[in-house]
Amino acid sequence: MKKLFILLLTLILSLPANAFGSSFLDNQIKDVQNNTYYKSINIYKSNYADTIDISIKPIEDLKDPGLITLPAYKKKINDKDFNTKLAEDEKIYKSKVKPKLASKSSVEYYNVYRIAEKLIRANNLDYANWRISIRKTPDKVNAATMDGNFIYINTALYDSLGNNNDALAFVLAHEMSHQILGHQRRTAAAYAAFNQTDGNIFAYNRLKHNLQMMEYMADSEAIILLIKAGYSPSEAMEALTLISSLSGSVINGTHPLGENRIKSAKENLTMVNPDWIYEGRENIYNSTVLIPKKSSDRVSFIIPRAKKEKDFYIPENTVQRLTRFAYISYKKDYMVQSAKFFNKLGKLTNSYIPYLYNSYAEERLYIKTGEKKNLKRANKAIQKAYKLNPADENVTKQIADLNKLLI
Repeated sequence: MKKLFILLLTLILSLPANAFGSSFLDNQIKDVQNNTYYKSINIYKSNYADTIDISIKPIEDLKDPGLITLPAYKKKINDKDFNTKLAEDEKIYKSKVKPKLASKSSVEYYNVYRIAEKLIRANNLDYANWRISIRKTPDKVNAATMDGNFIYINTALYDSLGNNNDALAFVLAHEMSHQILGHQRRTAAAYAAFNQTDGNIFAYNRLKHNLQMMEYMADSEAIILLIKAGYSPSEAMEALTLISSLSGSVINGTHPLGENRIKSAKENLTMVNPDWIYEGRENIYNSTVLIPKKSSDRVSFIIPRAKKEKDFYIPENTVQRLTRFAYISYKKDYMVQSAKFFNKLGKLTNSYIPYLYNSYAEERLYIKTGEKKNLKRANKAIQKAYKLNPADENVTKQIADLNKLLI
């Protein structure tokens, strides 16, 4: 009996795979679709296809009485004076900073310092000390921030980004944003609330949503810091491209999928104020080089806070961000999005101005599409504006313009 069993087993193992209906080649054909879906080249290719344009181009015949203004950061410092300031700072960097951060290792602390210090000065983030470390962890691509404005980047991430300082600036700006937005305290509060539940799936999903939103918000705020410091948003996308290619971007529930972070970042880049760069230039011009100190742990350095009081960085509130989204959408002719945001802004502020612009956006959609629903919405919005401010000449003119279309 034993000999018979061995004989049967030998025969089975010697049979070709297709003796049971499919060969190894058949199975590979079925599995090829996974190669197509998961291949990393798609991630890299899709994000290097185009240069991101953050400018706002004028649109003809766009109604805009100038009742909404974004914070204006016009070019107050001319190029000659600004370049002179940069040259003076460069002398300080080379004489007082570079020798201090010189390292025999392959980790370029000086380069990381220069990027971080530029972000700090361009955004008036020098309200406190910042401590930065580069940790030797070759097998895990990561960066993080902890209480006390402490940021660390590991060597795996640093080496993967290579010489792309724009991408490294995004990583640093993202971690700085966690600090600016108080995400350490918010995370602690989210876990405390979760621990008070029975840990059911609904409570866990709330926790996960909260944690993931903090990552999206840190990305969004990082874009602001990045642009004010003069870094390229297009080149900075390599940081998120790298994250999107990692297995951790799929299995780590506390962070959103990398591909979703890329989509979110690209949406945010369509809504940036291109004048932010002038604010950053002015902040750098009016500040002095922040001379670093080696930390007591001897593996990190400290960028000290400013010695003089100044207007430090304050994140946008809801009204400010909603106004920016609504108005830039309008200026870029994204009228469906603009109308939605202006409607939200009107409800939030109880001001006639958002309803007036909501009416402009819906009217423009009607002229483009001929859809009567847009004309009805335009009329409904302007009636709300009239109720809030019947004396405004822009409101009465818009009512007259819509009446002509209603005939």
